[in-house]
Amino acid sequence: MSSAITKSAWVQLYKQLQKEAEKIPQYNYRSFYHRRIRDHFVANRAVKDVEQQKKLFQEAQKELESLKRQVVFCKLYPHNKTIVEQKLGH
Repeated sequence: MSSAITKSAWVQLYKQLQKEAEKIPQYNYRSFYHRRIRDHFVANRAVKDVEQQKKLFQEAQKELESLKRQVVFCKLYPHNKTIVEQKLGH
């Protein structure tokens, strides 16, 4: 039987996703990704099946790579800051 993914690996992946989402310049997209990441991890917190955990972990790693590409894409095209972004100073 395969070993389960450690809690520290999950925490590290979560932090990497949140850190990458913070790099998105547009406030709306950035807050969307923060919520999406948190909601996904909370919804799958109770999964105990090792194979399902591995599948979820691989999907999250693919999402991290996708998010990295999205950050590059968002930075290529400048945007007008919204009022919320102006007040936040982002």
